[in-house]
Amino acid sequence: MEIATFLALVLLFECAERLVPARSVNRLAEIRTDVLSFLAALLLNRLAVTAIDGWLLPSDLAALPGWMTFLHSLHSVPKILLGMVLVDLAIYWLHRAQHARPALWRTHVWHHSIRELYWFSGFRTSLLHSFLNNIPQVAIPAILLGATPIETGIGYAIGLFIQFWEHSNVRVEIGPLRYVFVTPDLHRVHHAAAPDQTRNFGNIFTIWDQMFGTYLDPKHAPKSFALGLGRLVKARELPRLLIGI
Repeated sequence: MEIATFLALVLLFECAERLVPARSVNRLAEIRTDVLSFLAALLLNRLAVTAIDGWLLPSDLAALPGWMTFLHSLHSVPKILLGMVLVDLAIYWLHRAQHARPALWRTHVWHHSIRELYWFSGFRTSLLHSFLNNIPQVAIPAILLGATPIETGIGYAIGLFIQFWEHSNVRVEIGPLRYVFVTPDLHRVHHAAAPDQTRNFGNIFTIWDQMFGTYLDPKHAPKSFALGLGRLVKARELPRLLIGI
């Protein structure tokens, strides 16, 4: 199911980016880096999820407090929706901390080295970035909400769609819903070389950025701006950046 979902999203976003591109993107400019990053992301994600599963999942579900038992008993739709809200809130604060604290920034800087943003380049993440982000993504559904394998699969599909969506190079208008959901142009502002990396930290919802003062409407951003770190990444930096140290 995971492979089928991934391939379906590849086809969907590849077609969308060809039909309604937001920018002119030279995909070949950093294709080797993008392929390396993608393969590393697959490996690192599996390692992170396996490690977190073994570390966090409780061995005795009968010992859960009553309020957690109630959450575990929720029907699938409210459980999945609640999980999306809670995970996104946790990721918002983690993401914000990664930009505020030098030690955490080192786990995230590889992701911001992207200069040509499109669906494939969004997989550029470090080992420690994947590990940190997978903690709330595993702990909240599995422990707090007691998600079933089917609910976990649905959550995986939604999360993967969001990964493609927010990093895609598509021109799309969703009307007033842009004040609720993150759009590609909103997240593109966050990837600006400077100074707007301190804005738009949300992955799914824009409400956290609006509540906590980090929201920037793309309509108020410059029409054209560079992406990335404002400098080229040197080859000798790659091992450190891939690890996130």
